[in-house]
Amino acid sequence: MKLTTTAFAAALLIATAGSASAVSLVPVASSSGTGTFMGATGIIHDGVIPAESSVYNGANTVSWFGTSVILTVDFGQLYTLSDVTLSVDNNDFYRVQISEDGTNWNTLFTVLSFDGEIGSGMDTMSSVLGDPEYIESIDFPTVSARYARIYAIAGDSAYSVGEMQFNGIPAVPEPSEYALMGLGLLGIGLRLRKVGQRSK
Repeated sequence: MKLTTTAFAAALLIATAGSASAVSLVPVASSSGTGTFMGATGIIHDGVIPAESSVYNGANTVSWFGTSVILTVDFGQLYTLSDVTLSVDNNDFYRVQISEDGTNWNTLFTVLSFDGEIGSGMDTMSSVLGDPEYIESIDFPTVSARYARIYAIAGDSAYSVGEMQFNGIPAVPEPSEYALMGLGLLGIGLRLRKVGQRSK
């Protein structure tokens, strides 16, 4: 079966759009931190979740004293975030915020010192309904973001983050962007057809 040039472009467009529909772990392009802390910022998105009840300043954590530290991850592009898995020191309060531009921030949720079930040390929490670590207070509606950050707001002055993993999908382009993509694919199709005609 032969595809017309228009059908070829449309098929490519649909395939491109469909490939971004599966929710998965959102990759982190880079991370950074302000203030003085122990451990590399990459620890909070390396996929290694500290064992529950493990020491707050262990090898798989970023730890600090006071409330001046902010840890930020950059996904490299806009994503529609749907869930999070978080590992923090159990007896503190933390705030997680998101941003599309790295300048304007909105609070996604606040972790309370009594969230989770661990009595001492690192505690894993999830917004995935049905997960054994599910915590309702950190569940959130889907939201568009390129950046996410976490910082302590209160507690015993010794804080720690072991992991901050988000699930989501790449943000869907606006209709106008789809139109531009379609025009580009159409142009490719026309060029291919011309080349084919010349070779006959």
